[in-house]
Amino acid sequence: MSQVVLTQHVTAPPEQVYAAFTSAEALARWWWPHIADTTYAVDARVGGAYDVRSQAAGIGARGEFLELDAASLIRITWNWMNDGVSQVEEEVHIAFSPDGDGTLLTLTHHLAPQAGDGEDLRQGWSDVLARLAEIHR
Repeated sequence: MSQVVLTQHVTAPPEQVYAAFTSAEALARWWWPHIADTTYAVDARVGGAYDVRSQAAGIGARGEFLELDAASLIRITWNWMNDGVSQVEEEVHIAFSPDGDGTLLTLTHHLAPQAGDGEDLRQGWSDVLARLAEIHR
């Protein structure tokens, strides 16, 4: 199985960066703030779900929390949606570690065999992680 791996330095402690993924209010600050109708739902517990979507853009992501290790790891399932239709389920691991004046976030998106090279995912994750870093400057 291939994967997309990205790292992002965020000038905030691991607890704060972890928290940016575990509430709807926090996600709304950096995920797709430029898409006005985006809705966010987060139930951050093992077995809980998240759902981020824009009806106007016809895109979204949803899945389930598989593992939550406070301030160090989040494991989720990932279902990308185009026009309300869910694509194949994949898995994403987001690790947080202290790094100088902040946190090194390492995101590993495990690609389904039919996912191709993952360049669209790489670009999408790069964009949202850059916005996460920007709000903590």
